[in-house]
Amino acid sequence: MELISFGSSNFTYSLIITLMIIYYAGALVSLIHLIFKTDYDLKERLLWMLVLWLIPILGLIFYWVSWRKRKV
Repeated sequence: MELISFGSSNFTYSLIITLMIIYYAGALVSLIHLIFKTDYDLKERLLWMLVLWLIPILGLIFYWVSWRKRKV
């Protein structure tokens, strides 16, 4: 957890941003494949879309909340 702090270098921040961009690019490709290439019905497609987009957002919120608790 000490990897990300105010004393971190620009390399650390650029690495984190790059990994987030790669993840969301992969999620976008997965969504395009899910919509056009699979035989799932609408309910299953919407469930997969929810999983692909909400899990990382909830993870970021959880990290931010736990980081704020640690600072106080």
